[in-house]
Amino acid sequence: MSRLRLGLISYLNTLPVYYAIEEGLIELDPWVDVVKAVPSRLNLMLSSGELDVSVVSSYEYALHYKDYLILPSLSIGAYGPVKSVLFMSKAPLEELDGRQVFLTRASLTSKNLMLYIFKKLGVRPEFVEFSMDEPIPGDGYFGILLIGDDALRFRKSNSFPYVYDLAELWKTFFGLPFVFALWCVRRESFEAQEDRVRDLWRKLLMSKEVGKRSFREIAEKKASELGLSCEECMDYLKALHFDLEDRYVKGLGRFFREMHDAGFLNELPELNFIPD
Repeated sequence: MSRLRLGLISYLNTLPVYYAIEEGLIELDPWVDVVKAVPSRLNLMLSSGELDVSVVSSYEYALHYKDYLILPSLSIGAYGPVKSVLFMSKAPLEELDGRQVFLTRASLTSKNLMLYIFKKLGVRPEFVEFSMDEPIPGDGYFGILLIGDDALRFRKSNSFPYVYDLAELWKTFFGLPFVFALWCVRRESFEAQEDRVRDLWRKLLMSKEVGKRSFREIAEKKASELGLSCEECMDYLKALHFDLEDRYVKGLGRFFREMHDAGFLNELPELNFIPD
């Protein structure tokens, strides 16, 4: 039987799910291989079959929903400000028509949500995609979209007069939570190794429950790396939701409908979970 390849991100916002595994409090089975990468890389690896199970952008699931199944009770979302998906700007959103704005390639979900927001507002900036390991010009651009640890660090060290939290904008538009990331398994992997996938899913759930009780320990480990205080990291973790409850599933479905109706998705994705 093949090994299971699990994708893992070391961002602060995923650590509550992986914390007990990373700390050795919960041991994965010997047939599980852990692969660490940035979100955009994990998206590509799951879609190409290089991974079996991974956290991925919600939008990545939408693009490949026929090939994936969602692991229940695991997600990264927020109802209101998420604090780490930020568009920082020198001018209000409504005044960015024709202005150059930078969009991170690190997250399909955040990038497409930002494109959707501009379309909803009827604003047409000049979009430039970038990675954080590339130099960003000091002048000439009017806004920048960042996610995860990059957003937390950049916001702390830069002064933009306008800072928009995308999850907060979503709540303002629709009164619903927003789900940025899901844990998914390739359908073929689940069919071939159902028992092993279910066992891995249970261990991820166990690790998540430990992580949710360990925010302070997580914050203390990551604070100096991010240039933030422990309390700032704690406040950020408390803004996140990891459980994919019914209202979050509803918010996810609304996001997919909006993306489809706005022409971003050719098909309206179905929400397919591993069977009970």
